[in-house]
Amino acid sequence: MKSRQQVIDDGREAKRLLEDTDLQKFMDEFERDCWEQFTKSAPDDQGGREGLYMKLQGLEAFRQKLRAMEDNATIEKNKK
Repeated sequence: MKSRQQVIDDGREAKRLLEDTDLQKFMDEFERDCWEQFTKSAPDDQGGREGLYMKLQGLEAFRQKLRAMEDNATIEKNKK
């Protein structure tokens, strides 16, 4: 289990990453590339399409994890 300070430190780093314009640009580009590949794929390419879907799900999970870490830090800082 993480200490209160570790949760706050992780949240601060997560916030920094969420606000990093370069990281956001790269993640947005990755997402666009996946969608472009998806639209160019054959409808019967089930394996390829599922792979792209999983990449997009992974990217969204990463973003959600960072937001959750930031939220957890905010909660810890507001505890008395």
